[in-house]
Amino acid sequence: MAKRLMVLLISVFLFSLLLGMAQGEEITYTGTVKGGSLHMRSEPSASSKVVDTYKAGAQVTVLENDGVWCRVQAGKKSGYMMTQYLEIKADYPHLGWGRTENNGAVVNVRSGPGFTYPVLYKAMGGCVFELVEDQGAWYRVRAGSQLGYLEKKGVTVYEGDYALDYSLKDQTDVITADSLYSAVRETGSRKTITRSEGEFTYTLSYPELGVPTADSAISSWVQTTLRAFEQDHLQNHSGEKASCAMEYQALLLDGRYQSVLLLAEYRVGEMKTEAAFALNADSESGAVLNNEDFFSQNSLLAMYCLEGAATRLMASPADGYDGKPDASWLKYAVLGRDGVQIFLPAGLYLPQALGTRRLTLRYHQVAECMTVDAPTVKSAVRVIDPTKPMVALTFDDGPSEETDRILSALLEYGGRATFCVIGNKVDTYGDVIKRALAGGNEIACHTWNHTKLTTISASSIRSQIEKTTKAVRELTGGYEIKVLRPPYGSINKNVRTVCKDLGLVIAMWQIDTLDWSTRNTNKTYNAIMKGVKSGHIVLCHDLYSSTASAMERVIPDLIAKGYQLVTVSELLSFHKDGPQPGTVYSRVDPENMIGQ
Repeated sequence: MAKRLMVLLISVFLFSLLLGMAQGEEITYTGTVKGGSLHMRSEPSASSKVVDTYKAGAQVTVLENDGVWCRVQAGKKSGYMMTQYLEIKADYPHLGWGRTENNGAVVNVRSGPGFTYPVLYKAMGGCVFELVEDQGAWYRVRAGSQLGYLEKKGVTVYEGDYALDYSLKDQTDVITADSLYSAVRETGSRKTITRSEGEFTYTLSYPELGVPTADSAISSWVQTTLRAFEQDHLQNHSGEKASCAMEYQALLLDGRYQSVLLLAEYRVGEMKTEAAFALNADSESGAVLNNEDFFSQNSLLAMYCLEGAATRLMASPADGYDGKPDASWLKYAVLGRDGVQIFLPAGLYLPQALGTRRLTLRYHQVAECMTVDAPTVKSAVRVIDPTKPMVALTFDDGPSEETDRILSALLEYGGRATFCVIGNKVDTYGDVIKRALAGGNEIACHTWNHTKLTTISASSIRSQIEKTTKAVRELTGGYEIKVLRPPYGSINKNVRTVCKDLGLVIAMWQIDTLDWSTRNTNKTYNAIMKGVKSGHIVLCHDLYSSTASAMERVIPDLIAKGYQLVTVSELLSFHKDGPQPGTVYSRVDPENMIGQ
């Protein structure tokens, strides 16, 4: 009886173990405050009540994460913290990162370290996995929130680690064969191949564009993908029902450029994997375009916009890895009507569980770094017209948690501003500074620690400035600051002399919003909208949620009134005498402006 009970208990234990492997194991996430201090708020909003404030190094338990806000627990307190200011780690070993080698084929992730274990899910070869444990001929891996096993010989291990240091936000949506079935098809003729008998059935729809090189590439991909799925079915799922659905979108830009995205979905039971293909053709020349034909070599702006668009997905600890975009992310780029559409196939650049995503880089955001000869793209390149009114919004004392909202509003409406940063915040908020520069904004110096410059010596003034400009230069790989915003607006002969020696202009202001005092959205909004004139420099602070809320109204309303939102340096470039180092500017009067 005892033996039978022991056998039963062992059986139950093994069954539970296998069941746990098949369903995935629960993972606990710990968030560590990165730098400075971070508020825990009552709701996922920068304007909600502050529950408590935690210094750098403080740890919380991450319960949920939407990529922007984490729901966290710290002792008996719970609330929300901004994701980008938490370093999030899971409670399992981390050995590094690996990518499966068999590109173009199907990868089976199993519940245990052996071919006899069930297949948990499928992915296309080339996917990235986190390596959790070395088990002889197998790696225990993680993708998304699920743990599984891959045969070691099929995995290439990365040296080093992925890094995540961006904070842009943009809209993304999931793409499926069903959603593409009703997608816009503005070009090409539809072709369909079907097989409705046997264990493996499929319906493959794709376009013919009338461009031989493009049609050949599309046909080749369709056949290669179908063979890969058939092979997996034959080798791993003989006797099981399997299916493949393929759909596409086909766009036409300026009557010349044809862009196609194809997505194939392969299903076996509850398991699904996806493969995608993007192609752009010039119907005039007959050439197939790749991403190098879209973007100049200096595609930093495109990459930062792409990083930002992926942040809501990549910042979540359930994503499985932090994949910093590089030029390879542009492989699945197609020219859309409003912008460049980037498709990220499930598991290749994003975790498998997130599905295939479409990210749109709007032309007004990236047109300046694009080289494709398309009127739609060229019309989106930002040009400052000196005959039209312009205003320079400036923001002091940051960066902070609120800066991102202001940057998002500027990016959405094609505006730019000047951010006067405090040097000792550069390291903590480096991602925000990079985002600001990627969007064409200007970084100015607001000293190292907000010292009143009229109370210190000339050498100390120089140190306050140079320490800040050096920190920004090292962070950005060479950006040179051209503007000083003196704390409290305090200047004297020493300040002017040091700035002249360092080649900096001194930016004061014509409109003081007093946002630091009122902390009131409507008052900040009215201070600008009631007093603004062309050539004005406006003083704000990117520390307060009330200011960020005001900017979400001010920026579109100024543009609607015909104002061009420019940086201080852009504004001064239209001064008839040009910017003069050591000179103090609060505005540029129309009589001193070129073209007015």
